[in-house]
Amino acid sequence: MRSLTARPVRLRRGAASARHVVMAAGFFLICVNAHAQSNRTASGGNVRAAIEAGNKKFTDGAAKGDAAMIASAYTTDAEAFPPNSEIVKGRPALQKLWQSVLDSGISTIDLATKEVESSGNIAYEVGTYEMKAKDGKVADHGKYCVVWKHVGGQWLLHRDIWTTSMPQAKK
Repeated sequence: MRSLTARPVRLRRGAASARHVVMAAGFFLICVNAHAQSNRTASGGNVRAAIEAGNKKFTDGAAKGDAAMIASAYTTDAEAFPPNSEIVKGRPALQKLWQSVLDSGISTIDLATKEVESSGNIAYEVGTYEMKAKDGKVADHGKYCVVWKHVGGQWLLHRDIWTTSMPQAKK
């Protein structure tokens, strides 16, 4: 009958253990380098800075009352998931969506990026938003998550979901 007790593992000293240390250190450096490169664009720029520039285009469009400018910040096949609504697909539909928001009296949209991570031509952003009416009063505020896609040398919104933090209206 075989014994099921564990035998201690003996580590050998010398070339084999040194080789393992070197391999582990090399693997660690590869992982660190991959993580550092994951937040760089294909052209070497910083992904977060590129996304913040895309957000500026979006918010500038709102300030100008220009829904076409807002829609141009999205990929051609983008999708948005607005609260209490169906999925909005494609730039023309997104332009209509944002035109309706602007027509409702929204004149300012402020975005605050909290987190950005990327890998290859895809990135995600988490943040908060605040929409203000023409009189400067906050009409809505909440949080969002956007999947960005690197297309034609620029980062564009590809999937966009947001939800309000405002209390639900009483019935």
